[in-house]
Amino acid sequence: MSEPVRIFIGTSANGEDAECEMVYEYSIRKNASVPVEITWMRQTHDDTSLWGGWQTQMWSTPFSGFRWVIPEACGFKGRAIYTDCDMINFKDINDLINIDMEGKPVAARRGQRFGGHEFCVIVFDCAAFEDYSMPSNRMKNIPESHHRMINKFSGQPLVKDLDPKWNCLDGDDVPVDELWHVHYTDMATQPWRPAWYTGQIAEHKRPDIFNLWFDVKEEAIAAGYTIDDYAPEENFGPYNIIGK
Repeated sequence: MSEPVRIFIGTSANGEDAECEMVYEYSIRKNASVPVEITWMRQTHDDTSLWGGWQTQMWSTPFSGFRWVIPEACGFKGRAIYTDCDMINFKDINDLINIDMEGKPVAARRGQRFGGHEFCVIVFDCAAFEDYSMPSNRMKNIPESHHRMINKFSGQPLVKDLDPKWNCLDGDDVPVDELWHVHYTDMATQPWRPAWYTGQIAEHKRPDIFNLWFDVKEEAIAAGYTIDDYAPEENFGPYNIIGK
């Protein structure tokens, strides 16, 4: 039996993104040819947890800095995938985990928002990443650690360029029937309206991409997925992030 593909997904702590989590997990498992092991990375007040005790005041999402400790969470062995939660998948995730990394520790698509690469979808070679990592017990206590890691990698030869279809930003200009992996990156136009986003609501630039999310949601519900399965067992309370 194949080893499961390890996917770490950044999401909110209090269930605000439960609806999009449900849709996203359904889409991943529907298209996967191998077992998938999903870890939802949520902030917690439990400081003994890998996801607790972080200085998050410089983060733009509830999970921004978590992605950089994924190789440590994997014991610096094998490969793992990071993604944001605001996505839907249409292509076998096994194809993504098995790309040719060319010996590099990180793979991500090219883009300009973060200085050269978009780190919303990352493939990690966990062993290769160890030499460039910062221990989680240090990262947690440095508010700008997330930005330091972006600066270390973005636009640098350390990053293998990922096919942009694996992180298709609000559909880009890709026809619906050619999509691999859609990222609803503009928070103002996200279909599920997360409560932690307090900015202005706007109309999505592509109605077909907006409506596609609802089509996949209907499929997920028909397949037995329910939003209640994605609500945290306890309410972790307010967390100190930008955007909350």
